[in-house]
Amino acid sequence: MHTAAKKNRTLGESISRLLFFSLSDKLKFSIKVSLSIVLAYLIPFSQGWEQAHVAAITVMIIAAMGSVNESVMKGAMRLLGTLAGAIIGMTLIALFPQERMLYLITLSVTVTTVLYVLRAYKGDNSIFMLTAMTMLLVFKNGEVDDVFIYGIDRTFMTTFGVTVYTIVGVFLWPVNMKDDSEKNAAALSSLQFDLFLKRDEKKEERVELLTSLLKHEQLLTSATMDVSISSMDMRQWHSMIHNYKNINEFLILLANHDKEKYADDFPLYVKNYLQLENEISLLMQDISKVWEKKEEIKIPEPVIPEYQRRMTGTLTHLEHASLLTTIQDMKKLHEELRTLAKKLNSLNSPLPTFFELEEIPKNRHFLWGDIEHLKGALVTFIIFWTATIFWITMNPPGGFLVVVAATGLSVMTTFSPLKPSMLIIIFTLSFIFSTLMYVFVLPSLHYGWELGLFIFGYTFISFHLINPKMSIFFALGMVLMMISNEMYYDSSFFLLLLLVFYLFLFFLQFFYYIPFSTKPEHLFLTMKKRFFRLSHILLERGRKHDEGKNSLLLKIRARYSDVHLMITVKKMQLWASKIDVGYFDTIEKNVLMGFTKECEKFTYMLRLLYHQDLAMKGNPLIKQLVKTYSLPSLSDLLNEYALGKEVKDITPFWKDEKKTIEKVEESLAQLLYDIDFEAYSEEIISEFYESISLRRNVWLAFFSCQNMMEKIDFKVLERSRF
Repeated sequence: MHTAAKKNRTLGESISRLLFFSLSDKLKFSIKVSLSIVLAYLIPFSQGWEQAHVAAITVMIIAAMGSVNESVMKGAMRLLGTLAGAIIGMTLIALFPQERMLYLITLSVTVTTVLYVLRAYKGDNSIFMLTAMTMLLVFKNGEVDDVFIYGIDRTFMTTFGVTVYTIVGVFLWPVNMKDDSEKNAAALSSLQFDLFLKRDEKKEERVELLTSLLKHEQLLTSATMDVSISSMDMRQWHSMIHNYKNINEFLILLANHDKEKYADDFPLYVKNYLQLENEISLLMQDISKVWEKKEEIKIPEPVIPEYQRRMTGTLTHLEHASLLTTIQDMKKLHEELRTLAKKLNSLNSPLPTFFELEEIPKNRHFLWGDIEHLKGALVTFIIFWTATIFWITMNPPGGFLVVVAATGLSVMTTFSPLKPSMLIIIFTLSFIFSTLMYVFVLPSLHYGWELGLFIFGYTFISFHLINPKMSIFFALGMVLMMISNEMYYDSSFFLLLLLVFYLFLFFLQFFYYIPFSTKPEHLFLTMKKRFFRLSHILLERGRKHDEGKNSLLLKIRARYSDVHLMITVKKMQLWASKIDVGYFDTIEKNVLMGFTKECEKFTYMLRLLYHQDLAMKGNPLIKQLVKTYSLPSLSDLLNEYALGKEVKDITPFWKDEKKTIEKVEESLAQLLYDIDFEAYSEEIISEFYESISLRRNVWLAFFSCQNMMEKIDFKVLERSRF
């Protein structure tokens, strides 16, 4: 974390200093990939090694998987992944030397499992891609002669490609994720301070800030997950991110709803409110500046709110709950800011010290049980066997390479916006370009430096001018030319190899729609239905628990829903953005995206309520409230939507926000009339009112979702385009 120590000048920085302009990140990335592929070809050529194209393809795969930052540790993990794939692959060959069908069955299951883990992993999944590809590459088209030598050669060239890419990435323009994280933290701190100051402003302004806040939190978290360091510094960094998440939570609660009528008179209800507000502002201001100036933050003493009981007694039950919750959130925000400030002071002191680490939830590195991941694994399994049957029956040129390419690259197209039809277009352009190079340029090259310049130029075009996710399919055109030390030009072989690549792209295209539809409108509606179902389960978990009807199955379902609900909303946003509204004249893209944004805010509030219910499960007042509450439950409404009902078919109780709140207020007044609050501690009463306020916020958040739903004709999305 501490950046006082001076860093050695890297090769990339030295090159940049010689130039009169700064290079963009994309340009640097393209240069690094191009240089890596040049070395992956020329070094084996100089040593007389065969299969240099395997090392080049390895570099292409790593680059196409989206990896930006490189480190020795990440390179070592990729090497381990490659070796693991080689060991598994050759072990399977040894176990089934004469039984090819048993070998292929075992291989298909193993590769499918590894590629499922790849989908589930949130970090650098190129490690698992290399494992799967190496398992497939060591198979020599069913032959038995020199099969292990063949596998060792393939493994060696794959590890060589990983090594070259790692060395280039580490020494040429290295991407330091920690520095980026500090910038992200500074930006998030400024956003938090801005939101706190504008927490009572117009809804549009608050919504924009809330959206940016969640986006920066996700950016900070994802950037940190890419740094696979187990040092004390990284544990401290994770600890501070936990503080930032808690601060975001309190700010969202404070800025979520419109300004209450009593908000201008807070000092009438809380004697030391202005002190609490001013100290929070100063702490947030200092924290936002400390990332740049590294100055010590002045930390105030804890603040205990002093309530004016006579004045708070004049508020309604919902207003009282809202007031108490607001003050408690500000108190917790004050405490969280003090904790973060102490940690920053420890790290930025003249003699940096390690602060004490508290127990925080561990980051999830794998997302198990995602439905699209499971479906994608099934599609990969089907593609493997379809390509294998085609290879066995038709014996195409390139042999098992069709199976390898179709199976490995299926992870890039299954349940992804990356359409195989677009890849076919990209590959066709590459074919035309590579044909021209094969006929008019390659025969004219006589020296190593000329070949290196040619490979660099071809790769640079692929990774700089084309989307990185699709760039590998253009770069594969260079593999078609089968560049080697002793070039043998054969147009028929070139065209046959071209056919192999078109075959695996055809398999990807065919299984993009079969057996599961991947049309954006279909996936959007699927995610919408799942969103309501998972939300219903989360609310049912709290209600059934308080009613004493909880079950193990419901606990498991609720835990699954808690993990996957926000991810489902993100998928809904992705596919909503991909819907071609030209086919649906009654759908507006901005309204559709607005609905998904409201769903995201509702999800955030609902998960807060779920975790609060778990933390306060022993509160007797909350139990009594749930037991005697007689109005329709929000979980029942969510279940209605999960079953496919439209807004027009919903009970009128849920359509008028004002009347609903009035009825809830009346119900609360009746329930609380007979409660003797003197018999309960202040902590129990405070938790009770916090629960009421948070439930109210969840209601209001869902009303916003429902208002957006009324403007959308979801039925039209069920129609066929054709």
